[in-house]
Amino acid sequence: MTNFLRQSMEETLQVTHYNLRELAPIESQQFRKRVADKYTSGKTHPSLFWELVAGYGGFSICDSDAWQWLDEFIKERKFILFFEESNDPTVYIAAAKQKFQEFLEEFPDYIFYVTNESLDYLIYFNDSDYLRCIGSAEPWLRQKVKQLSQNSWKDIDGRSFLDGV
Repeated sequence: MTNFLRQSMEETLQVTHYNLRELAPIESQQFRKRVADKYTSGKTHPSLFWELVAGYGGFSICDSDAWQWLDEFIKERKFILFFEESNDPTVYIAAAKQKFQEFLEEFPDYIFYVTNESLDYLIYFNDSDYLRCIGSAEPWLRQKVKQLSQNSWKDIDGRSFLDGV
């Protein structure tokens, strides 16, 4: 059976020369368990993990271009990238000093998750164009949309975030 995400990943890495290191299968499994323990009280789902995460706090907005803002938070630091387990069970470590946007511009629309080794934050962008930030990324997203709203920005749902963000 063809793993389309893996195939897309390989093509994107060839084009962008982005530096991702794969964790071994057992390490990927252990890391996913750590994420689930922290952000979903241990619950997992192979293809709808984002729905479980959404029930555990954080802040989200709906904007098809919101993934382009992530470099503002990541700031070229090392981070961990993973996808819905049913699409690819592998967990990847992205080296520091790279722009994530350059990778995502070439990569097809898959639900993805970003965090760091200590799980201080969890960010996901899903196939419904929701960007959700939990943990230390939440204040960043709240501030980002407040700044955008000052220039008349609204998310896809027509929400402005000038008040009560």
